[in-house]
Amino acid sequence: MSRFFSTAYEYDSDTSSDESDLLSSSEEELLSSSAGEDNGNMSDDSMFNDDEGDESDSDADFDSDDSDSKPYGPDWFKKAEFRKGGASSGANKFLKGSSYADSDEESSEDEGKKVVKSAKDKLLDEMQAVFDKIETAEMSEDWITILNEFDLVTRLLVRAQQQNMGTPNIFIKVVAQVEDLVASGATEIQKKDVARAFNTAKQRVRKVARENEDALAQFRENPAAFDREASAAAPELGGPGSGTPEKQDINAQFAANKSVNLASLAASTDATFFTSLQIVIESRGKKSVNPLELIKILEDQVAATTKPYEKIVGLLTLIPIRFETANNLAYQPLDQWAAAFDNYAELLKVLQDNFATYRVSELASFNDNIEQEPEADPDTGIKTILGSLFAFVERLDDEWTKSLLNIDPHSSDYLIRLKDEQKIYNIILQTQLYLEKTLPADKKETMLGRVFVKRLDHVYYKSEKLNVIIETNAWKSALAADSSAQSEYIPVNGADAVTGEYITTLVNSLSDILMKQDDSFLRTRAILYRVFFTALNGEFEAAKEMLLSSKVQSNISKSNSSLQVLFNRVVVQLGLAAFKTCMIEECHQVLNELLASAHLKEILGQQPLQRINSNVENREDQCIPYHQHINMDLIDVVFMTCSLLIEIPQMTAFYSGIRVKRQPYSQKSIRRVLEHHDKSAFQGPPETSRDFVLYAAKAMQKGDWAASIEYLKSIKSWNLLPNREVVMVDLIERIKVESMKCYFYTYKRFHSKFSVKQLADDFALDASKVAESLDAVITEYEINCKFDDDKATLTVDSNDEITKLEEVASRLNKEYKMTKERLFPSRRR
Repeated sequence: MSRFFSTAYEYDSDTSSDESDLLSSSEEELLSSSAGEDNGNMSDDSMFNDDEGDESDSDADFDSDDSDSKPYGPDWFKKAEFRKGGASSGANKFLKGSSYADSDEESSEDEGKKVVKSAKDKLLDEMQAVFDKIETAEMSEDWITILNEFDLVTRLLVRAQQQNMGTPNIFIKVVAQVEDLVASGATEIQKKDVARAFNTAKQRVRKVARENEDALAQFRENPAAFDREASAAAPELGGPGSGTPEKQDINAQFAANKSVNLASLAASTDATFFTSLQIVIESRGKKSVNPLELIKILEDQVAATTKPYEKIVGLLTLIPIRFETANNLAYQPLDQWAAAFDNYAELLKVLQDNFATYRVSELASFNDNIEQEPEADPDTGIKTILGSLFAFVERLDDEWTKSLLNIDPHSSDYLIRLKDEQKIYNIILQTQLYLEKTLPADKKETMLGRVFVKRLDHVYYKSEKLNVIIETNAWKSALAADSSAQSEYIPVNGADAVTGEYITTLVNSLSDILMKQDDSFLRTRAILYRVFFTALNGEFEAAKEMLLSSKVQSNISKSNSSLQVLFNRVVVQLGLAAFKTCMIEECHQVLNELLASAHLKEILGQQPLQRINSNVENREDQCIPYHQHINMDLIDVVFMTCSLLIEIPQMTAFYSGIRVKRQPYSQKSIRRVLEHHDKSAFQGPPETSRDFVLYAAKAMQKGDWAASIEYLKSIKSWNLLPNREVVMVDLIERIKVESMKCYFYTYKRFHSKFSVKQLADDFALDASKVAESLDAVITEYEINCKFDDDKATLTVDSNDEITKLEEVASRLNKEYKMTKERLFPSRRR
């Protein structure tokens, strides 16, 4: 009988070999597989081995009194972890043996040792991993992997610079590594994707090498010096040589996964300013650290110090930590934003007060030892500290914009928040003036491009009067901070000298500088800003010529969402500019295609931020704050009014039997609205802006120009136009002319002659204007009419004209045939 069926089988090593012949083949397989899988725990002394030495070892490993330790019954052949009793059973303990227990203790000890690395060390480790992967890929000339890893290390460099690490040595080593690979050339490449990767890597490494030319030259001279990376191989936290005692204390607490009392460490009697600062820097990004606690420590340290260098370094560390409080929020809390703004204003003041000694620049070299001040320039004696001032300004502006997108635009909170725009613009101007004085001449225009774009962001959509106010206040603030402040690009003789001409010069000058940039994003944005500003000021022809000559529209579909939204806004503003100058045909042509879209709000970026999917990247780029919106009701009224003046005379001429070329019309044209209105069962008085335009069109069809004008004057959206009075005068004149044309088309079949003087009196027009307008339509539509010699009378030749009765009969006949074919399709021949 097979032992598989034994219910109370007592294991005896002496009988194991004697009864081996009783095992079936399947049982032997189970036995061998179990022994093989447990081999790591039991080694050679398996319970299934027939050797005598194994027998003695097995007997010594378990207690004979413990019944649970003996495998018995149908479970005897199973793996230890699947036996009855689970991991806690004595049988499992027996099968594991002492060696397993030892290894388990060692693994638990290893798990207790948690190595916590700083963000800097993690970043350097990732770069080192990239270096190793490229070295491996070099052997097989895997250029796709080399290209991907090189792209990764360039992205890691951006992260390193965001953490004020400068350019790590390992990055220079990777660039030199790829540069050498590219220079050595590749063997004959058969695959197109590999050849493409090689060419791309060649181009990109050239660009990066050009940007780091000095560092690469130093690496070529002394490669061994670049093997030593600060914190690249940092010792374990809490171990020997891990820094100051305070730093060892905090690292040990992190390693033990305990809460860290940063305030007590930083405020200890032995802690200096730089010790506290180092504690804060090492604590950033760790889960058990509250950023508000770091902020409180730095606030106290910065307030207590009087040395300029310490204050500059402290503020350069404090401001980014304030921004980190908004990483998981829709926008930065208003109190933290205000505090970050005050800290930046304080930093700018310290730099201006110590302009001859300390400066902050993106071009400075990285300082490994934060306690030691940078070396002074031998010629000027100036110490340059690594940092990006305008990055703080950009973040302040971005967080301000995000807050406007998330606040209810119809609440008082929005208006209160909007007042901070003046403060932001003031700091943008002051930062520009500081950078103009500190940047080298050969890189000045290139690095000021971001500043100029930000200034245009706050200027291009405002009216001239509003821009004069905000620019005047900005210059007053700049001159109060530095009485000798002056811009070499857009100079101004005092804050009182800011006028409308200065604003136009400002926009044109900044746009011209940005158009020379290599960055296509900045160039395109500058062009669109300039076109929008020019159109906003009513210069339609100049704005149209700028847009057409720039050829932006040919590639705008491939641009990012923010540029596409800006382009659509420019098109709408061009249409409004044409309407302000009463260029009806041009306005209709510009707006016709854009307004045919069913999602006009979305393509103009005027949808609420909450309606955009939260998974979409750069949601803020697809929306603009409410105060920058173009009124949708005004756009609709302008387009429908243009459609009224163009399409109603054509419709009247067509229905009067005149052969006119039918023009295509969009869904929002007045013709479609009229068709829908005529089909409606109930037609009430006008209520909305669309209704007023509709009733104005119906009055124009009858030649009642006075009623048409009265309906259009009732629209309140006209108050949004800056030159409302001028527009209404031109609009009334055009309505009179078009109403007179509709009257002529409708009643020419009933009259043989028209008196020009009578038409002029009926439509309140000059006789010359009436004669000119009628002469134009007679020539255009080839109507059989002629003026007498003095153009006082218009004679109508109606030989080929059909009467009204014939027109109605023809229309009814056509409708009868269509109905008959629809009801009786089988009778078609």
